Amino acid sequence: MTSISERADPGTRTMLSDGECLEDLVKPGDGLVSRRIFTDAEIYELEQKRIFAKGWFFVGHESEVPEPGDVLTRMVGTDPALFVRDDDGVIRVFLNSCRHRGMRVCRTDRANTSFLRCPYHGWAYKNTGELVSVQAEDFYGPDELRKADFGLIPVARLGIHHGLVFATWDEQAPSLDEYLGDMKYYLDIIMNRTGGMRVVGTPQVWEAETGWKFATDNFTDNFHVYFAHHSLVELGMLPNDPDFAGHGTLVVAEEGHILHLTAGAPTHAFESLGLPDELRAKFPEFLDADQVEMAKNTAYSAGTVWPNFHWLQLMSSGTLGQPDVPFLNLRLEVPVSPTRTRMWSWLLIDEAADAEFTKASYETYVRTFGPAGIYDQDDMENWEDCTRTSLGPAARRHTLHHRMGLGTPVDETWPGPGKAYRGSYGEHTQRSWYAAWLRFMTEGRAGRKSQEDGR
Repeated sequence: MTSISERADPGTRTMLSDGECLEDLVKPGDGLVSRRIFTDAEIYELEQKRIFAKGWFFVGHESEVPEPGDVLTRMVGTDPALFVRDDDGVIRVFLNSCRHRGMRVCRTDRANTSFLRCPYHGWAYKNTGELVSVQAEDFYGPDELRKADFGLIPVARLGIHHGLVFATWDEQAPSLDEYLGDMKYYLDIIMNRTGGMRVVGTPQVWEAETGWKFATDNFTDNFHVYFAHHSLVELGMLPNDPDFAGHGTLVVAEEGHILHLTAGAPTHAFESLGLPDELRAKFPEFLDADQVEMAKNTAYSAGTVWPNFHWLQLMSSGTLGQPDVPFLNLRLEVPVSPTRTRMWSWLLIDEAADAEFTKASYETYVRTFGPAGIYDQDDMENWEDCTRTSLGPAARRHTLHHRMGLGTPVDETWPGPGKAYRGSYGEHTQRSWYAAWLRFMTEGRAGRKSQEDGR
């Protein structure tokens, strides 16, 4: 097979082995996306080089490693990683791979230890990454092994924003602050509304037979909810109104970061992210006046930090006949193959929340999301079918349609950063995400500003 052109020149078209160009497969300005990009092995391999080797990726929340010596096994992009708080309390992230033969140094989900010993040949590392002992060390000759040169491989850059820990393997990557850009304003509303959040429980992790981009596309799509989850409508757990989630604002921020802020029912319960009054009262301490007003007018929000990290702030009933309860869900999709994806899902609670609200929020989350939750079961069935129907040669000749709201003007009255569009039903955010995907794939890194039309 002829390899993909490796030129990362913006003026050069990126040609695949069969002569097709990525620029012809993804046309954000026209709202057209080829089915091929969701299942193609050649495109998947280029994603590894252009996206997963260069982007910033969510690792976890700092509340998950509260004690010195805490170690979690996570992913950074598509590489296995160690998420560590060392003995001095410093958060570190390393490649979970021994420098001797590449074996995973830690094979458990979590541990608390000062040292990590490879189970293959016994090389041992401090939780700061240094190689401290080697089995059969006396059998090495002079200068055959310099332990100082073979510590665990750290990420190139590490950043923390409101407790969210991100890392990148790219030494040339911008700082996390620059990478997040305008999205920081909206992360404030979600992650710093009451001064801090914490993870409750452990993340749910499962795999689905789907291309990772179908799952990512779904998390900026409001108008699927009434139809894809219609069984909840029939049970009275969602409003019996096809447009119920269409009243809000879609926002396109920098670097392909996207979100929506959507109003719920016009009642006090659905204001201010649905949080209890004692938590709402804290908003002015941590948010500016415009952010407080945005939060007041929002019951639901979904956002994506490019490329594959999401939040979902949702009001939902977890039990038939019971009132809606808010919860904050963090999501991550990690591609395992062109057509298989590992899903990660966390629940966050405000640190200031009382035990009663924490329990209600947690129970609602686990009953509705994750592999046992009705929302995710509905969604995964759709994503897996979309993947299966995009595998064949006939399907791959045809594009998917992302043209909703293509001519909608920008809302010039929006007080926040980025480009805002009135109404939560539209595909402005998908087009922005695919424009960023195309820039990463053809230029090697997205541009400073993410333009929805990709021009």
